[in-house]
Amino acid sequence: MRLFFYRLVLCLLGGGFCPVSAQTADTTRVHELQQVDVSAIRRPSVVRSAAPLQVVSGAEMERLGYQSLADAVRRFSGVTVKDYGGIGGLKTVSVRSLGAYHTGVMYDGIAVSNCQAGQIDIGRFSLDNVSQVTLAVGQEDDIFQPARMFASAGVLSIQTQRPEFRGNRDYSLQLRMKGGSFGLVNPSLRYARRLASRTSLSVDGDFLRADGTYPFTLKNGQSVTREKRYNSDILSWHTEANLYSLLRDSSRVTAKVYYFQSERGLPGGVIFYNPYNKERLWDRNFFVQAGYEKHFNPRWALKGALKYNYSWNRYRDINVKYDGGKQEDRNRQQEYYGTATVQYVPSEHLTVSLATDFAVNKLRNNLPDCPFPTRYTSYSVLALKYHYRFLTVTANVLNTFVTEKVKSGERPENRHKFTPFAALALRPWQDRNLYLRFLYKNTFRVPTFNDLYYLRMGNTGLRPELAREYSGGITWSGTPWSFMDFLSVTADVYYNRVTDKIVAFPSTYVWKMLNLGKTDITGAEVNVRAEIPLYNRIGLHFSAGYTWQKAIDVTDKESKNYKEQIPYTPCHSGSGALQVQTPWVNMAYTVIGVGERYVLLQNIPANRIEGYAEHTFSLSREFTGKNFRLHLQAELVNFTDEQYDIIKYYPMPGRSYRLSATLRF
Repeated sequence: MRLFFYRLVLCLLGGGFCPVSAQTADTTRVHELQQVDVSAIRRPSVVRSAAPLQVVSGAEMERLGYQSLADAVRRFSGVTVKDYGGIGGLKTVSVRSLGAYHTGVMYDGIAVSNCQAGQIDIGRFSLDNVSQVTLAVGQEDDIFQPARMFASAGVLSIQTQRPEFRGNRDYSLQLRMKGGSFGLVNPSLRYARRLASRTSLSVDGDFLRADGTYPFTLKNGQSVTREKRYNSDILSWHTEANLYSLLRDSSRVTAKVYYFQSERGLPGGVIFYNPYNKERLWDRNFFVQAGYEKHFNPRWALKGALKYNYSWNRYRDINVKYDGGKQEDRNRQQEYYGTATVQYVPSEHLTVSLATDFAVNKLRNNLPDCPFPTRYTSYSVLALKYHYRFLTVTANVLNTFVTEKVKSGERPENRHKFTPFAALALRPWQDRNLYLRFLYKNTFRVPTFNDLYYLRMGNTGLRPELAREYSGGITWSGTPWSFMDFLSVTADVYYNRVTDKIVAFPSTYVWKMLNLGKTDITGAEVNVRAEIPLYNRIGLHFSAGYTWQKAIDVTDKESKNYKEQIPYTPCHSGSGALQVQTPWVNMAYTVIGVGERYVLLQNIPANRIEGYAEHTFSLSREFTGKNFRLHLQAELVNFTDEQYDIIKYYPMPGRSYRLSATLRF
């Protein structure tokens, strides 16, 4: 016991945590292990990666009590998640202040797109079937990827679970029920079946219902009142089916069918003396995709995929400011997408890949003078990776070509651009797990359909928005002290510049979309992870991250906001997670802290949003039977009842709870 207390004191003083278990082997008993078929997804190395990379597994997210994908992602360093409040609120991701338009979202290796708005709402993705989430600045080291993976300044990749079969069974079943504050009811089911020796099928489905009515504190001058947030309800369901097959020639075939449907209230910004809002949003999204991968020999490999995506949404606002007292918009998007990648390995040190993607996007809506645009986009990338002893180099050049046609009105000129990327990882000493890394990337984002055509605001003369990224860092992992099993540290500094930034600018009578913005972004990130065994089968796991960012507007030297922090970008932010795993119960504590931000370009007190810290505590226990496992978890979210906004006038929920039970067969 004395050793236990020594380790506990050293851990509290030394700080460091990471979700991994440490156990002392039982040498007095013999255990017969059940046969388990596992199709695991390789976890990329954060320390050896040439580009800054952050990874969290589905098991970690479950243990730490993360409520949603947005809840997990906003704990990554250098990430800003715009959250409009409530379970059903829109949630978008910006990496290193480059904007959500520059963040690509991949779902099982294929891009999720939205040509109309250009931003992906990650709030619609469920965590129940997610096995791993990675965030890469630039791109991952793996160059055997579709060309779209190389087209964004940052990539958020979501990998779903693959079937696991225990013993001699040909099926597995998972049932989960979640419930909690604000009327939350969230049942889900996952069923997997082995159809043949090399083929399996999984089906996932979940239903989410919440009234979203939560209290908040409203400050109006000297008056402080307790109000309730209304019209924040959501009713949604999601289902998907996945087929995995390994053919006799060792090639792999995958297929996915996905459907999501929701109806939600949009509570709008808080208006004094009028807490009610009558905006509603209906969404439907369906896609089907299929992939093929074949390794002909150690030198040659081929990968391809096809996808069809259909998205429909309906927006309604009842307000006297409209003719007839109501505004109703209907939008329909379709995408046809194909990709093919060839990889060649001429030597054990060099890998080369060539990828070509082609996409057709269409938009139809009921807005006046809709031009019914169709966009044709081609991506082609030549990439190489060289690895020899202490040196790893990845580089590529991406060619993007975009052309459009419209049924009425003007169309933009064709857009064509070559964008390079280069990253380097250097290991100075072979006997130490220390790496130096450097990165440069040039990307551009094409204006969205809304930027080009939306009513009188659209501008078909817009130029693409350009972004340049420079990053350098140091990574290390090892066991520096005997009481610690593992410690890793990554630290990066970076500089980004965005030019031809697309902004809405007031003209004579209406707002207009123009290329007016320039932004300089300087920052630093530090991430720490550690594992500390305390006593017998008790382990402590720690992780923490800190980000400093100075993102300033440098558009016009004569403007009042020249070199002032851009909206919704804090100078300081960070997060931490602490887990204690025991044979009886597992405990987890997480915290996320964000400094003050500004809602508009002028950094004056009237535009300031105060910083906040949100604390969450969870308890969990797993019971194991002969043919089942039962996981019980209780979470207390924001237990200090912090009252804060992420977006001005969109208050976030205060203290809440959630209970969940997961039964696996």
